[in-house]
Amino acid sequence: MKVDVTEYEKRYTFELESVTQLCGQNIVKKTYILESLRRYFSTYKYREEKNKWRDNVRVDDEAVGRKFFTILSVNGMSEILMMIKWSKQSLMVEYVKQLMQKFNWQMHLRMINEELEEMFQIMNEDLNKLGGIELAYTMSDVWDMIQKSSVISSDEILLEDKRNYELLLIFLNLIEEIIKANPKKMLVIIENIDHLISREEYKDILNKLQNIGMRYDIYFVLSTSIDGYVGCDKELCHGITILNDVDFQMPEYDEISKYVYENYPYNKRVSEKQLRDDLKKLFIG
Repeated sequence: MKVDVTEYEKRYTFELESVTQLCGQNIVKKTYILESLRRYFSTYKYREEKNKWRDNVRVDDEAVGRKFFTILSVNGMSEILMMIKWSKQSLMVEYVKQLMQKFNWQMHLRMINEELEEMFQIMNEDLNKLGGIELAYTMSDVWDMIQKSSVISSDEILLEDKRNYELLLIFLNLIEEIIKANPKKMLVIIENIDHLISREEYKDILNKLQNIGMRYDIYFVLSTSIDGYVGCDKELCHGITILNDVDFQMPEYDEISKYVYENYPYNKRVSEKQLRDDLKKLFIG
């Protein structure tokens, strides 16, 4: 689908695919586009006076409404960690709530209650000897107990010490599990992903995003500016937009392949791998 973002009289256009890559060196332009998406598809409140942000996003030339997407946006590892750790707005809390719906926690809660009653009864036998006093307790709701939890690494490594790639995978796995249980149309923005992981790791992440996008109604928007951070295979090609002084939207892969074949000076058949590699050399970011 075609997305238009306006900045007063200026207009920026890109194709939104299951995986969209916003490449190029115009950081200001990319930042404005992503901030526009965040504001439009969120609970952000616009000022009443005229401003560049109000209703400045169109999808396929239509004002689709701010609830068209559920949006999730991260920029840097601190924000990804916030989504993984235990906090009110984290993905982890949302996921655990889903787990509790299928977990027979009432039975386990009764067992905990019985153990606590026995423990307090033993202590109160001695406390009563002090002069007719005892300890009392109120059994908390199981959710109150869980909220006092914290998320730690199962390999005894601090979450903060895990590799960025590992944390990004956890983040994406959380998204996949949540949307599997509660399907919805979602837009996920990962800004400056090239500052977080290596080029080889980026290839793996692209494969994972493609797999998720094939199964669910979810769209990933990645922004990059470092040379080599782009995937150009058949499924990804049309989702590439290069934002520099002049913007360029990549056509469908088959159109590029046909053009190269028909215009190659020696009429030489270019392999798919060679074409992908040559296309990457054209991008900055």
